Amino acid sequence: PLLPDIYEINEIIKSIWDSNQLTNNAGMVKRLERDLAGFLGADYLSVFSSGTTALEIAYKILRLSGEVITTPFTFAATITSLMWNNLKPVFCDIEEDTLNINPDKIEALITKDTTAIMPVHVFGNPCNAEKIQQIADKYNLSVLYDAAHAFGVKTGGKSVSSFGDVSMLSFHATKVYHTIEGGALVYNKPGLKERADFLRNFGLQDGGNVIEPGINGKLNEVQAAVGILVLKKAEGEIGRRKVLTNLYRELLAEVPGITAGKDLEG
Repeated sequence: PLLPDIYEINEIIKSIWDSNQLTNNAGMVKRLERDLAGFLGADYLSVFSSGTTALEIAYKILRLSGEVITTPFTFAATITSLMWNNLKPVFCDIEEDTLNINPDKIEALITKDTTAIMPVHVFGNPCNAEKIQQIADKYNLSVLYDAAHAFGVKTGGKSVSSFGDVSMLSFHATKVYHTIEGGALVYNKPGLKERADFLRNFGLQDGGNVIEPGINGKLNEVQAAVGILVLKKAEGEIGRRKVLTNLYRELLAEVPGITAGKDLEG
């Protein structure tokens, strides 16, 4: 995993100890959300204890029910989180060259019970967001992207998290950017962040009133602090991986039976 300097960790942890606040949307979490929003060019962003928790809260804020069209080629959490929320995953075939959901096959799967499309940017390769959005608009469906693999990825000069209604990012330690464990939602509609922030904190509004049933999905101050420091190294790490990717492309270019995915902007 990408790790900050241990001395920087010690300093920032000391500041948390001095604040005497370890969780409940304190200073580090607020700072991390601001830093991430700036890095990703996002207007609205919330962090969570995991990407899976973020997905489950996204289903609630989008008020999904019935069926969700998604891909079978993804990590288990994409599907199991749907099932845990009594949503039926409807599998759409994938494109051979990108391994992403095939938008040409989505429309045939839409029924009266379909409420959303949930594509996955597999291995960071952007989905055909324009075509997916056209289908969603035609049938009045929500679009929720599982962008767990796509932190910092751009297409057409735009962040992949700018597409759809909501995008989920995973901040697990195996990712190019992480908070040890964690995740985020990027919202493209005003009002979604406010409700998600209630839901990640037991449904509590300021003053202690429960305005609707929620869960404990908060990120704590220590993990947020790690995320603040890792973010300083993220751009350099993405650049390093691009160099390695280009090396693989060069060395494998003439090997029969091997093809490389399209080059990414971020």
